[in-house]
Amino acid sequence: MSTRIQIIKRYFRSLFDLKGSQEDEIETDKEVREGVVFKGKNLWLLAFAIFISCIGLNINSKAAVIGAMIISPLMGPIFGIGFSLGVSDLDLLKVSIQNALRIVLISLFVATIYYLITPYAIATDELLSFSHPTIFDVLLAFLGGMAGFIAISRHNGTQVLIGVAVATSCIPPLCTASFGLATLQWEYFVGGLYTYFINALFICVGSYIIVKYLKFSPHSKENVKHVNSWFGVLIFLAIIPAMYLAYNFAVTNIYLSKANQFVTNEIDLKYHVVQTKIDNKTKVIEVDVTVEKYDDSLQNSIENKLKKTDLKDSKIRIYQTIEAGKTYLKEFDKLNSEIELLKSEIEKLKEK
Repeated sequence: MSTRIQIIKRYFRSLFDLKGSQEDEIETDKEVREGVVFKGKNLWLLAFAIFISCIGLNINSKAAVIGAMIISPLMGPIFGIGFSLGVSDLDLLKVSIQNALRIVLISLFVATIYYLITPYAIATDELLSFSHPTIFDVLLAFLGGMAGFIAISRHNGTQVLIGVAVATSCIPPLCTASFGLATLQWEYFVGGLYTYFINALFICVGSYIIVKYLKFSPHSKENVKHVNSWFGVLIFLAIIPAMYLAYNFAVTNIYLSKANQFVTNEIDLKYHVVQTKIDNKTKVIEVDVTVEKYDDSLQNSIENKLKKTDLKDSKIRIYQTIEAGKTYLKEFDKLNSEIELLKSEIEKLKEK
C-alpha cells in the first residue's frame, strides 16, 4: 500500500514539476538584468506603446489597447524587483526601482503631451475603466506575476509573457493618469496611478513567490529582512483600497441587478418599457413606459410593489407616454368610414 502511495506521489510531483524544464539560473539572471535596464530601444518602444494606448482609449478600441500592451517592454523592471527580492540582490533592487520610476515618468510625460495636443481628449468608458481597481485586479496581477516569471525561467516563454502583459494591463492606467493630469481631473490621475501601482506591486509579489519556490541561489549573504518587511507593509497598505473598491463594486452590481429584475418582472410584463435609468448612489429608478391611456394610479401601484421588495429604500419615478395610435384608433376608424360614405354619396350624385 505504501509503495502505491509513493508511486502516486512521484507521478504528481513529475506532473507539476517546474524545475524539470527550468533553464540555467545564470541564463535567467542574465535575462532579468537585460530587461531591467530601460533606455534606447526599450524607451522608444514604450513611447510608441503609450501613444497607441492613448489613441485606443480615445476611440474605445480594445484592439489598439491590447496591441500597445503587447508592444510595451514595461514588465522588465517590475520582474526585476520581484527577482532581486527573491535572491537578496540589493544592487539589482535599486536599479530595478530606478528604472520602474523612469518608466512612470516617461509614460506620464508622453501621454500628457498627447492629451494636451489632441482635440479629442475626452473621458471614454474604456479610459475610465482603468481608474478604479479592485481586488480582482490584484488577483490578476498576482497570478500574472507568477505565470510571467515561470515563463522567464524557461528557454522560450515569450508567448506567456505577452499574455501576462495583456492580462495585467499596466500601460492603460498610466494613460488614464496622464489624462487626469492634462485635464486637471485629479480623480483620474490618482486612480490611474494607483491602478498601475497595485498591478506592478502584485506582479512583483507573484514573481517573488516563484523565485522562492524554484529556490534560486542568493546573490548575497547580506540581510534583506528589513527590505522584505517593508515590502510586506506596502502590500498590506496597497490592498486595503482595492478591497474597499471591490466591496463597492459588488454592492453596486447587486443593486443594479435587483432593480433591473424588478423593472422586468413588475413593469415590463404589463407595459412597454422604453427606457430605464438607475442611479445606485441616490437609489432612484426612472422608468419610461408607453400606455394606451394615462393611468393616475400607476405610480402608487408600482411604489407599493417596490416597498414589498429589498428595494424599499429606493424611489421610483414612472413616466407615461400615451400611444396616440391606439388611443384614437376608434376615432380614426369612424372618420375613415365617414369618408368612405361621403365618397359613395358623391359617386351617386355624379351618376345622376
